[in-house]
Amino acid sequence: MIKKVILKGAVFSGLMMLSACTSPTPANGYMYEGINFGADRDDSFKKGVRDACKTANGYYTKDHALFNANESYRIGWEDGRLKCKGA
Repeated sequence: MIKKVILKGAVFSGLMMLSACTSPTPANGYMYEGINFGADRDDSFKKGVRDACKTANGYYTKDHALFNANESYRIGWEDGRLKCKGA
């Protein structure tokens, strides 16, 4: 009886370890500081992410004119600020 419990526990533990090793990889996308911001991002979005991540790390960086005029930069800046905070 005890051998069966130990064997079941060992099998379960082994399966859990294997499943951790085969976790799905994220889809290809724009990576910055190890964070995947998604695929098909334009240069304005990427600049927004870079500026926002600098801001999140204590170096306020924002192109206010671009933020107000370019939706892609604005979305990148907002996403970057949220995702890079504390990274």
